[in-house]
Amino acid sequence: MSQSRVATKQVTVNAAFLKEIKEDNRHLKQLWDQVIPLVEQPERAGNHWAELIELFAELRDQLALHFSLEEAYGYFDDAVDIAPQLSTMAHCLRAEHSKLFSEVRDLADAAMDAKADVEDEVSKVVRLFGKFRRRFEQHEEAELNLILRATEDIGGGD
Repeated sequence: MSQSRVATKQVTVNAAFLKEIKEDNRHLKQLWDQVIPLVEQPERAGNHWAELIELFAELRDQLALHFSLEEAYGYFDDAVDIAPQLSTMAHCLRAEHSKLFSEVRDLADAAMDAKADVEDEVSKVVRLFGKFRRRFEQHEEAELNLILRATEDIGGGD
């Protein structure tokens, strides 16, 4: 009788990485939960402008950490190693980080420059935030899909 060995690919998970990502995601969710109600109406945004300026700056800083964690711990690389056909998707998602960071940086800068008592300026920043939020949510969903597809390719999606 001969025995055959089946080669399998594995994803290794670093516990410290998971802890950092979990804390990062919790902090991001808290920021979104603070910002979103304040920007739902331009008048409310104008009344809380100083707070929004701080929150947009904090969001910018948190997203810098978020993107660097994703890149430093290499889950993009893990996905590509496991499922090379996903390399284009992984490369595109990684490239979006700098674009998204530029958008959130510009948003924080626009908030700093806008005057709370000038409705058009407040509305412009609120629109910028809405646009950024949609792009960021699409990006995060695409990253999740990348991970799920990589997991399916190694049989973990059963």
